[in-house]
Amino acid sequence: MKTIAPQEARDILLAEECAKARKLQIIFGRWWRYYATPYEFRWTLYFEETLCPYCGAARDPNVIDRSDADVGLWADHLDHMDPLSRGGEDSIRNAVYVCARCNLAKGKRLFVAWLETLAPGLRERAQNIYEAKHGQLPEAFQPGPRQARLIQPRRELQFEESVLRRLFPAPIVTGPPRTMPVTTAFTPTRQSSR
Repeated sequence: MKTIAPQEARDILLAEECAKARKLQIIFGRWWRYYATPYEFRWTLYFEETLCPYCGAARDPNVIDRSDADVGLWADHLDHMDPLSRGGEDSIRNAVYVCARCNLAKGKRLFVAWLETLAPGLRERAQNIYEAKHGQLPEAFQPGPRQARLIQPRRELQFEESVLRRLFPAPIVTGPPRTMPVTTAFTPTRQSSR
């Protein structure tokens, strides 16, 4: 069995997720990040940061597979910056890997309330990450009804890009989920046979 270096493994994992991103762009157009669930892009999210955005705890970004003994203080948790229980979306725009201690301490708090508990330098860093991902200030988030966690893989992603281009000649949405109700179920358009 061939052993591969951590950097090579990282490149393979990220290339697979990059292919998923291209497929989602075919289906959802420029709004694809709103429809990309964190569980489909866990390695992309994992490798975004080497420090916990909330406390600054470091981890080794080259460690891909760990035993419980290797985890130590940094037990990776996927945090929804705007909690799902408060109406936050289950998308890569709203997700970041943090240390277990911070995720458990933050709980279901709104991001603006959580920012107030952070040290000034970390508060600025966390807010910058939020703004880069969301394209808005944390104060702009309006709490709403609980959102579902989307853990099932999208069936559409099993198809090749060329097939998806035929099935979806135009994106199926014209905006983000909150401004334009959409169905995200597999609904290909019919092609005329000439």
